[in-house]
This record gives sequence, C-alpha cells and structure tokens, in this order.
Amino acid sequence: MKAGSFFPIQQQSAFYAMGADDCSLFFDLGSLTEKQQADHLANITLTAALQVALIALGKPIDYVGMFDAFQDPRWASILARYRRSFQAAGFSTIPAEHVVYGRKWDFYDSLLGRTPPVELVNLYMVSGSNAVLHQDPVALEVSRNLNSKFHFAEHAPAFGIPVPETFVTTKAGLSGPAAAAFLERHAGGRGAVMLKISGLAGARNVTSVFRLDEARAYVAQYRDDMPVLLQEKLDLSRFTEWTVDLCVTDREIEIANVRRILFADGVWVGNHIPETTPLSPDQQSALLNVGAYARHHGLSVPEGANCGIDYFVGPDGAVIVTEINVRWTGGLFPTQALQRMRPNGVNAVVCFDIVPTAEIDAYLDFVETHAPGPDEGAFSCLSLGFSPFKQDIAGRAHLYVWHLVMGDFAAFHRTKCQTLAEGVLPTTDLIRLSA
Repeated sequence: MKAGSFFPIQQQSAFYAMGADDCSLFFDLGSLTEKQQADHLANITLTAALQVALIALGKPIDYVGMFDAFQDPRWASILARYRRSFQAAGFSTIPAEHVVYGRKWDFYDSLLGRTPPVELVNLYMVSGSNAVLHQDPVALEVSRNLNSKFHFAEHAPAFGIPVPETFVTTKAGLSGPAAAAFLERHAGGRGAVMLKISGLAGARNVTSVFRLDEARAYVAQYRDDMPVLLQEKLDLSRFTEWTVDLCVTDREIEIANVRRILFADGVWVGNHIPETTPLSPDQQSALLNVGAYARHHGLSVPEGANCGIDYFVGPDGAVIVTEINVRWTGGLFPTQALQRMRPNGVNAVVCFDIVPTAEIDAYLDFVETHAPGPDEGAFSCLSLGFSPFKQDIAGRAHLYVWHLVMGDFAAFHRTKCQTLAEGVLPTTDLIRLSA
C-alpha cells in the first residue's frame, strides 16, 4: 500500500492514521526540552479531536486510527453520539468496526503490523514518528524542507514570493550586532518583531518580542546552534491575516479553500470561512505561485497533497506570505466538511473550545437541537470532534471540543448564552466578525 499525506477526497480505500506529528519532524521525541514536552502533549490532546472528525470525512470503506482512550465506556458513548450526528448531517462516515486503536505516546509504533487492507495510508504529515508507516526517506526530506520556516525564508524570495523582511540566525546569534540592528530597524523600541523556531503547529513556536533579552529568554532552553528566525511584524490595523489551502498534484494546482484568521486581544481564537472565496485574480496568482514553489521543491503526488499558506493582505490588496505548511491543516477538516454539507457555500466560524466535563451532554444536546437541516433557522452547529483527555482549568475538569457554526454567528451566540451554562464554549464569547 502507498503511505503519505494525501488530499482528503480519494476514491481509493484509505487508513487515516493521524497522530501528533509536528514535533518529530525536526526533533527527537526522546530529547525534548521541558517546553517542547508540554507542547507535544498539548498537540496529542488536540489531535484526538481531529481523529473524531476523520470519522465524518472518511468513507464506509475507509479506516481510522484513534487513541485507545476513546475505548473508555464514558468516551465511547460520546463517540457513538458524534457518529450519529455526522450521519444525521449527511456524512457517510467510517463505521465503528473500522476503528483501529493505538497508544497515546507511541501511536504509530502501536499500529505497526495492524494496518488494515487498504490502498492508501493517509497521514497528517510525513514525519519522523510515522516513518514506520511511510518508510520513505525521500518524502521525509521533502516534508522537512517544505515545512521549514528556514528553508522557506532562504528560497521563497528567489521564486518571486512576497515575504516580510526576515533575518535568520541562531540562539547564539541573538547576542550579535546584526540581530540588534534588525530589531532596532523594525521595532525601534516602539513595536515588536516575530521570533520563530522549528517545532509545533498552532503558533506554539512563534512569539512577539520587543527586546533581544526577551528573545534570548524565549530560546534559553535550546542549544546555542538552534536556528532562530526574526521577521518583520505586520501591523494588524493595516493588514488582515488569512490562510489558504492548495491541492497540489503532479498535473495541477487548485485553491481548495480560504479562511480569515480571527483574533481577540492579539490571540488566535478561530477561523472565519466566508461563503465565497474573496480573492482577486492577482491574489490567486500569487498564492498559486506558492503551490508551484512547493511542487518545484518536491511536492507532487497523483492523489494530491495539501499546501497550507499563511498570508496577509495589505491595504492595496497585495499578498505577503509568512509561511507554508505542507500537511493537513487544522482548517482543512472543517472546510472539507462544509463543502460536503453546503456545496454552494455558507458563512461559518470554527474554533477549538472547552466544555466543563459535567456539561458535555448539555452541549451535545444543544448541538443536536441546532443541527444542520431544512428547519435549522438562522444558524446551525456541528461539533467536529472532542478530546477524551481531561483538562484541569481553574480546578474544574474540561474537555476540548471542535465547534463549527454555520450561518448567523451573532444569533448562535445569543442562543448559546441563553441555553448553556456559563463556562461552556468561552472562546466563542471572544469572536467578533465585524472587524
């Protein structure tokens, strides 16, 4: 069978084996720093929700790998409820008997020898920890290059890709005059620059710094030769941040979806997926050129692979690309779900959120009451997934959920506040679509 990170829609039978892959792309999981260990655990926790969403995105002939924590009777009953909700929303779904359970900490090793009889093993990304499944050192090197901020910083400008001014150095280099000059030029004591290192998705490897001592403190746990990237920070009062997914095959490059990144107090809170793709011809051309760049550097399979692009749109409509992610992105799951439920488009908001464990049944009741359908009213909801790993927040057990709202978000928020207990879906309280 063929293993790799393929675009979601495939006619072949597939085994979706997706664990927490990002950290093992560049680092040995046995020698992580304390912060990396915490970030890796957070990634595992959220990946569980992605595994649930794959039940909806797959076909009845497909299989999905899931953490064995889902076998606990309490979580198994909730998982069954999710499957029923997916079926009611029109998804064909991967059947319960096609779930292959694996261990939390060594997910891929625990799947070895238990791969179902399928044509494709579909990975979140080609990485080090899942090499036991893909066994492809060439694909691993391509993945490392194309998911590297440093490779992109080195090669993108020569390919005609507009990027912010960037300075590449090391942890030790942050003590040198060149780093100080870059910070002074772009911050000058008035603002910040972006500091980026290799690591995990979800901005866990990115921070704003105002001074070099802040930068040095952020990377204090790492070796002196750890690569560090400083980048001009774009003014969010003038620039809008977006993400796009491209489907790249050996024949063509297509824009699969576009979504706006939502912030509250400077913190990412979710994505707004507009009803129609808001791209001018020039913007489309600039983004498709990034796909050509990825294909030039080795991304090319007949089944299609995903290339996620983080970019900003300036006052003049010009595109500035900050980084690319050659893997499934978090936004790829909800946009694929939306395209199946609403092929003509719909305004939607999606975010990871929390629900107190004691309120999870009430939350799912709410979701089912406002499920997509002919009588859905001003808005509808779908919970794409949940994580079975409890989180202690302010002394109370919570679960992560992946919440999708279609239609009138303000009407959803009013109804949510009237129906659900305080503390359920607090992230949705922060989202404003007017900006």
